Amino acid sequence: MREAFDGAFIGPLLPPPPPPGVLPPPRPTPTETLLAIPLAPRKLAGQAFDLLTRSDSGLRGASFYIGFLVTVTVGPAIALAALVSLAAPGSPSGPVGDGPPFWALWLMLAVLPAAAGYVGAAVDARGLAVAIIGGRAEGRPLRLRESIAIARARFWQLLVAQVVVGVISAIVGAIANALVHAVIPPVDAIDTAVTLVTALIVGVPFSYTAAGIVLGDVGVAEALRRSIRLARLRPALALTVTLFSVGSQFIVLLGVMAGAEAAGLLTTGLKLDAGFPLPLVAPAVAVLVFAFGTLLFLAEAFAAAPAVYAFEALTHYTGGLERGRRTPAAMRHALDPWFTVGLSITAAVALLSLVAGVLSLKG
Repeated sequence: MREAFDGAFIGPLLPPPPPPGVLPPPRPTPTETLLAIPLAPRKLAGQAFDLLTRSDSGLRGASFYIGFLVTVTVGPAIALAALVSLAAPGSPSGPVGDGPPFWALWLMLAVLPAAAGYVGAAVDARGLAVAIIGGRAEGRPLRLRESIAIARARFWQLLVAQVVVGVISAIVGAIANALVHAVIPPVDAIDTAVTLVTALIVGVPFSYTAAGIVLGDVGVAEALRRSIRLARLRPALALTVTLFSVGSQFIVLLGVMAGAEAAGLLTTGLKLDAGFPLPLVAPAVAVLVFAFGTLLFLAEAFAAAPAVYAFEALTHYTGGLERGRRTPAAMRHALDPWFTVGLSITAAVALLSLVAGVLSLKG
């Protein structure tokens, strides 16, 4: 094991002590790979980006998992909305009858599991990305079952942290926009720029929050405090991490725009714009939604990679990953580890809404 003095080393940031009488979990020994992570922002970002572009990065299976979550929860609502738009009165597909629009009730019901599924998939994607990249960065890759177990165990902490940071960013952004509007009239381009700069500024002190929760094995409040501490000690590194996080949002936006444009060109090229075959709507939506889910995970991985590398370089601590190694996601039946009880109920409600909505359209 190489031991070298590094004046920039800050950690380890250990989790809170266990209750009296309970032995603390053993602290993992830093690996050679972890000790070799550079702290220079450019070198660290390059090393993190290199992991993302490798074929053995371990991200493919996790991206399929998130794509699956989004497909079974969000897909039915989008499929029903597409069917309604094609089969509405006056469309080339013909009328749906003169009765009340019962499909509207089923569509509203389908929106509920879709919203819950999207939020859940986004939070799971963040936890999975941090866990997978954290294991790779320390040279001890996790299996997908182990990463899923960590993401599920830290789901609520990650969700609360995301809400807290989002609320702070929204408040600061509203104040900044109000100050700008007091000087000049509202302009969309300026408002967008102010919002982007505000998100960047607010994001810097909280850039290590997710890594602190997953890798540091601490709660939300402690993760926020530790993130602020790390950002203050190495502000240039925290700014680099935040730039990647903000850039990931543009990846999703550009991906959605490119997908919509490709779908439009395909529809026009095949002359489907005059009347898309209704039996093909659900399969087409499933493919597009699955692709969006994989893109969502890859964007989270893009945002998480530099934060994970920086956190490990600064603290040399990855004890939170031992949770997944000790108790990976169960494999008791064919649906494990893909389905949980909550996901099964959510997907069932979504599918029921789709089927009932289609039947109401035919009636």
